[in-house]
Amino acid sequence: MPRAPISLCLFCACLVGSVTACDDESARDDSNSADAAVSGGDAAPADKDAEASDKASSTLGESAASGTPRYPADVEPVTRVEDAKPGTFIPPFEICREPVKGEPAGMGPNGQVCTHSMISACTEPGRYYPDYASCDVVRTQRPFWEAPPANVPREDDPRLNDPAFMKELEWATEQVAACGCTCCHDSRVGDGKVGQWDINRGPIWLDTLSDPGLALFVGLADSSALGAYPAAENFGFDRDLTGIPTTDTARMKAFLEAELARRGISEEEARAVPPFGGPIYQNRVMEPVPCAGQGVDAQGVVQLGAAQARYIYVQDEDADNPGVPPNQDLPEGTRWRIDVLPSAAPLAGTLQYGTTPNGSFQVQPASQSAPELEAGKRYKLYALRDVGVPVINCIFTYGEELGAPAPTAPTGPASVPDAGPPAEACAADAFGAACSTDADCACDAASYCALMPGQTTGYCTAKGCKDDPSVCPSGWSCFDLSAFSQDLPAICMKP
Repeated sequence: MPRAPISLCLFCACLVGSVTACDDESARDDSNSADAAVSGGDAAPADKDAEASDKASSTLGESAASGTPRYPADVEPVTRVEDAKPGTFIPPFEICREPVKGEPAGMGPNGQVCTHSMISACTEPGRYYPDYASCDVVRTQRPFWEAPPANVPREDDPRLNDPAFMKELEWATEQVAACGCTCCHDSRVGDGKVGQWDINRGPIWLDTLSDPGLALFVGLADSSALGAYPAAENFGFDRDLTGIPTTDTARMKAFLEAELARRGISEEEARAVPPFGGPIYQNRVMEPVPCAGQGVDAQGVVQLGAAQARYIYVQDEDADNPGVPPNQDLPEGTRWRIDVLPSAAPLAGTLQYGTTPNGSFQVQPASQSAPELEAGKRYKLYALRDVGVPVINCIFTYGEELGAPAPTAPTGPASVPDAGPPAEACAADAFGAACSTDADCACDAASYCALMPGQTTGYCTAKGCKDDPSVCPSGWSCFDLSAFSQDLPAICMKP
């Protein structure tokens, strides 16, 4: 039987600046076609003459290497999946919509409801998140695959006859429905596929949640790596003490702690659940290595080597690794950061420190030139191919030689050596060939179809690289999907 396309929000508990787009109720549909369509200011266009765009975005000579950098206020954000490069994370933005017919006026301008399109965001209490934000966008923001429920709810469950329990379940359901988790965990949304737990699967949807997921919900398993909005920016929804956002922490904890007790799970057992986030968590705690052929050289040129990057940071040596938005993507000690718009090609090769190549803009500092680097001081160069996927994490000394490049560029949580015979056994174009199911990948050594979030077309690759790194071609990285679900493999990812 063909494997179903990857599709589970990494437990949803889960850019700089808040950009607002507006539409009206009559234009709202599940594809969010009414969201403001933008193409990225003066950035290289992604859909017109893509080859020229890629070239312009990866070479310093054709970039904005001189003159004033572009800042967040100078670019229009991408707010639709169809305007972004396939499989690319779309950063959060705020969208304002008219209230659904029959609902009261919103808290926003002119009675609108203004909501962040982000998996960790919520809309106004009592409203339904998919009515007020783009679930298509949200599904680009976490690894997502379809998974069956942990347990099937029973029609004869005695709790159905407990009015107090049913009242609390109804309230908890309303809380979840107001938040971005709904985009991945409500079978009424989109194609109906969900990641294990489903608030639309009755009679008691809480049964569809796994024990580790319940430990996250109640706040005993660490899910801080997934990011969160402050309650004051999220209509009072908070997840500092619970894994699921709520406007009433004490009430939510009491409800979920009762479920822990019903399942016979102790607090000690719940606290023993490993931190959530998989590679997102691992990248957060990953130690940098000495730079080898990468860094900022004595001429102020940022050397990316073979890496392709959408987010580039120069940080103080001891700064935390960048994490996910909205609250972990700009750590203290970040001296300079530029982002590439989702509609533009990633950067590669070289660029001048303090400049914004075509398709990019400077996030830090947000309105002034980058600070000068001090000769003899150690800094960290951190770059991500996309949110949660680092390709560079190394320390360099400004003004000194960067050293010889490593044999293969570090491209993720685990780099791999040159390919061995299994990878070479395939035709040169087998790895990376387009596919929609495993059946499209005819070569035995590249028989797995890797589908990015929200996409119907992926690429053929190998699995099993965690146990045997030689299955990956030179320069590819090993990405362990089992961190998200135990039945998924470790696969080779493109550089």
